[in-house]
Amino acid sequence: MNEDLYGYRRAYQRFACFLKGTCEYSGGKSQELSCNDISYKGAGIITAEPLTINSNLKMQLSNFKIGPIEVEGKVCWCNNVYGKWRAGISFNKILPFSLEKIV
Repeated sequence: MNEDLYGYRRAYQRFACFLKGTCEYSGGKSQELSCNDISYKGAGIITAEPLTINSNLKMQLSNFKIGPIEVEGKVCWCNNVYGKWRAGISFNKILPFSLEKIV
């Protein structure tokens, strides 16, 4: 993560999770994603195509415990890992519900 841009490493602890969903970004493009860790202020996601650092996106996430939730955020970093793209997302707002519903 770019600490100069965001001023911190992580403000909230992240928890392992198994969420699926989609993200929308840059002029209406979208793609499927999986989310493998989440906090009240951010998430780690995996996508098939790279995401542009500092770009805004909307994500819809769900699993067997919850229906779709929508969050908006900014891409902090994005790296190629074994042919997929792993990205760190900083949410625009703190999640308004307990993470126990997700993890």
